[in-house]
Amino acid sequence: MTGRGTAMHALRPEIELSWKRSQLSGIDPARVPEPTLLDPSDSAGRLLRAARPVLDELRVQLAGTDCGILLVDRDCCVVSRVFDSDAMRSAMEDVGVLPGVALSEETYGTNALGTPLEVRQGLVVHGDEHFLESFRQFSCYGHPIVHPVTRRIEGILDITATEKTANPLFVPFLARAVRDIEARLLEGARESDRRVVDAFQIAARQRGVAVAAMGQDVMLTNKAAVELLEPGDHVALRALVDDVPPGGSRTLDFALSGGGCTALRIDRVSGTESGALFLLDVDEARPPVRRRATPQDATSRLRARLAELRSGTGAIAIVGEVGSGRSWAAHEFATGPVVAVDAAHVIADGERNWSARLLRHIETGPAHVLIEHVHLAPNSVVALLASLAARAGGPRLVFTADPVDTVRPAVRDLLARCGAQVTVPALRQRIRELPALVAALTAELGRPEIRVGPSASAALSEHTWPGNLVELRAVLAGLPDKGGAAIRVEDLPEAYRAPARVARLGGRERAEREAIIEALQESCGNKVHAAAHLGISRTTLYSRIRALDITV
Repeated sequence: MTGRGTAMHALRPEIELSWKRSQLSGIDPARVPEPTLLDPSDSAGRLLRAARPVLDELRVQLAGTDCGILLVDRDCCVVSRVFDSDAMRSAMEDVGVLPGVALSEETYGTNALGTPLEVRQGLVVHGDEHFLESFRQFSCYGHPIVHPVTRRIEGILDITATEKTANPLFVPFLARAVRDIEARLLEGARESDRRVVDAFQIAARQRGVAVAAMGQDVMLTNKAAVELLEPGDHVALRALVDDVPPGGSRTLDFALSGGGCTALRIDRVSGTESGALFLLDVDEARPPVRRRATPQDATSRLRARLAELRSGTGAIAIVGEVGSGRSWAAHEFATGPVVAVDAAHVIADGERNWSARLLRHIETGPAHVLIEHVHLAPNSVVALLASLAARAGGPRLVFTADPVDTVRPAVRDLLARCGAQVTVPALRQRIRELPALVAALTAELGRPEIRVGPSASAALSEHTWPGNLVELRAVLAGLPDKGGAAIRVEDLPEAYRAPARVARLGGRERAEREAIIEALQESCGNKVHAAAHLGISRTTLYSRIRALDITV
């Protein structure tokens, strides 16, 4: 180990960092890992279709060089291999480089496939720079393939030779091949969107039908659809696409954001990756779609519940996650004079001073006294609050706190003494209200000109929002000034450009996805440590990351 540690000091900085990550992953450099085989993904199929002509040309150009070409997808899974000689094929298969094997850095250590995917840039790995001893017979260069539309890494193209030092011509040679693959990916996206446009133009000729169409980089609506659909409806339509097989069709009743229901037919456009046509029945022979006078969304239900409680007596507890709008709900409830104090200040002010100030406020007799964050108060202060809540007369006390099942027993007992409890829903439970919430928050920020377009709205709707409205407000505050033009998904911070299929996950899967993301963040992206924290195997973690479309 001493010699190995000394060798690390001679490594290039990017390789040294990769070695450190490899060590944290628990990889034994003297052992060839057990291969992790993954099923091919849809994205791998698209990548291979775009790359196949380029790979065929590379096969001809590599004749007589004894080099090999490897193509992996965004999961670092081998989807294609090109060998100039049987000797190279045998050498690579002896170390586990087989079709379907995931050659990630977490499993195979520093290599020219997993490491470029980790650092998101091209990288040369000379023979002795490989972390695995069995890989040191090769020198390689790996170059990321970036989709020109989504800007997401679709895979890595690698060239390998049995030399101690990589040929300096590897870099320009492979970079040119990658540009050709990226151009074909763009052509495929344009062809896919062209097919969507053609399908839309044909469907839009029908009368009495609202028509919308979605592709990779296009969204179209006829006049009837513009009048019928709201931004929240576009989000819901996009979430339904993945339930329809390519070339298939599905008919269902569709609930509109503004109220009412109409018949919807979804047609997946043949020859496209995710293109879909939506036809909604607005024929005058059908009963008209009526807008509800009072939309029954979570905000409306919350307002109605608070209004009911105003006529009552006794303390009220308003609970919910951090940033969900507890303070807003408290002020919505307290229509008369209100004085607010914050239990988070008890430690700074001292229990005696804080409690004395609270009692003075109560003695002055305002209509309501709001005590925020009671779950942060020490037990002695919680006991005082419990006695005040049980007292008849005086101002009406309003407490805000974290969800009941997350607070300690003393706080739970205090909340139970209140005459009523109101739960403020988390933002992820109010996604259908997202357009209205965005409008309200942008107005509050003094930026009413911000228009969030359908693609950005769909991405925002797929985020789990652990910070709730506070997090959404921060995202909106950081959006660029588009001069009145709609905000697109690429204008959002990278962490909020979620893949579309996340929208169709059920509650259990969303919770699982959130837990995995949290574990990865706590472990600084180290999947070995994240798997141990979650109590699952590393192979299972890789499988769930892919199934739940988690970008790492």
